[in-house]
Amino acid sequence: MKNRKYMGIEQEKATAFVNRLWENPSLSGLSPLQKEEQLYQFLEANSAVLEPTLSSPAFFPKLPWSRILVLLKIALMEISDKALPSLISETIKSSMKFNFVQDMLRKKASVESAKFQLEDFLKQMSEKPNSRKELTGPLMGVGSGLIDRYVEKIFSRQRYIGFELRKVQRLKISIDEIADMIKAAMLIRPSVRYYSPESTLASQQPLLIISPAFASKVLKELTKSVTSMPESVLRSAVNSMLSFQDNPHTEGTARLAALFSHRSKYLKPGITADRGAESSDKSWFSIARKNYKIYGFDLDMLVELQSIAAENGW
Repeated sequence: MKNRKYMGIEQEKATAFVNRLWENPSLSGLSPLQKEEQLYQFLEANSAVLEPTLSSPAFFPKLPWSRILVLLKIALMEISDKALPSLISETIKSSMKFNFVQDMLRKKASVESAKFQLEDFLKQMSEKPNSRKELTGPLMGVGSGLIDRYVEKIFSRQRYIGFELRKVQRLKISIDEIADMIKAAMLIRPSVRYYSPESTLASQQPLLIISPAFASKVLKELTKSVTSMPESVLRSAVNSMLSFQDNPHTEGTARLAALFSHRSKYLKPGITADRGAESSDKSWFSIARKNYKIYGFDLDMLVELQSIAAENGW
């Protein structure tokens, strides 16, 4: 009992320390998962500086640094967990409509059922470390309005991306519904991590590209778990993890889900570029063009999205 009480006091100290880091003004505007990831990296990168302070009598004098780090990371996840369910609920409620579900299934489909099922699935994925990490970009991208802005410009331009969506993928739904379809694919995309055999908390390597065989396995699992969602949306979500260079017939919505998920991972809304400096989106797409093969991106899509960003000062 005495040892349990001691461990409880240790966790309280860890939580108090992490809370101070969490409230740092430099992190304002970031989502809970963005804060969690940045602070996780901060703790890892600054262990040499933090260890002497946190090993002092005021904190954890009897513990090795490895144990102190575990306490801090547990506290970090617990703080993030308090905000995460409401973030997921609010993102789905305020940033998406689900009319595309009815239009694509061409039968009576419950929009509310699809909404609640997706919300529950996202909360499940947020409980597993690997898929939790992959939710960072999709939640920020969908909640920030990024997809709506770009999809509107894509169809007003009627160039490569619009052609891929209308003529190649043959999407007959409205522009708003296509935007929401891409959002749904982005949010379901972390399922590839969720169903991956990897399960270690310390896994830092992003799952950049998967094989078509593994994509098929994940899709099979998804059709059992997210039954209210059209299979084409689930397929786009999974195929967003395929390399476009090796799989040139990947759906346009899948390619966009990949691009917007990566773009949104470190997105900080409300940031304006200094005079003469490149806007944040334009800069990101420019760098992504140089590394497109590594990430399996569609280069032509990157060129068009960079052009849209430049035209609009994004």
